[in-house]
Amino acid sequence: MAFDYNIVRSARKSVTVSVSADNVITVRCPLSMSDGVVEQFIESKSDWLFKVIAQNNIKRDDNESILNYTEILIGGQRFPLIFSDKNTIEDGVFYVKNKQSVKKTIIRLFSDDLINFAIQTAKQVRLRADFSVKSYKSRWGCCDRKGAVMLNCALVMLPLYLQRYVIIHELCHTVHFNHSAAFWKLVAKHEPNYKLCRKNLNNFNFLTKIYDIF
Repeated sequence: MAFDYNIVRSARKSVTVSVSADNVITVRCPLSMSDGVVEQFIESKSDWLFKVIAQNNIKRDDNESILNYTEILIGGQRFPLIFSDKNTIEDGVFYVKNKQSVKKTIIRLFSDDLINFAIQTAKQVRLRADFSVKSYKSRWGCCDRKGAVMLNCALVMLPLYLQRYVIIHELCHTVHFNHSAAFWKLVAKHEPNYKLCRKNLNNFNFLTKIYDIF
């Protein structure tokens, strides 16, 4: 089977391949690498590509109602999503005017709860940070060198244990501004099951991208 893929050439020395949640394959390679060599590289990665594409298809089937905008996840639970003339939650139904309104409505309705949960978690693990909620398309959160932690508003869609893991992850960056062994040791101290959390978090990465805003 031949794969369809995009090639991005740049001033780099290595070649890599990635697969997005919607199965778009992208090869990043040096400027001088020929199409034939790229094709050979793709062929060498075919088993891995088949595996990732199959996993993405399973995730897509499991989350068809979310991807079709008929349901929305809040705290890991599914609620009906209905497009209407208002942005609110009433009687267990999430009403929005359009897709662009989803994250804006989440920020308005749940930012305070998410920040309070983050503050509570920080107290539990005895780490400090200033928290804010923003919209990101490719990350769950980030921390700057001043100890300010920005959390993706899409976090409120996740089960609480994954929200807590992301918060702990970013809090640990206030101590180690890297992903060194010392950083992961600190993460493990506060979340012993962090490897499982990381694995499960990958199943929800599509949530940061499906609602087009800003």
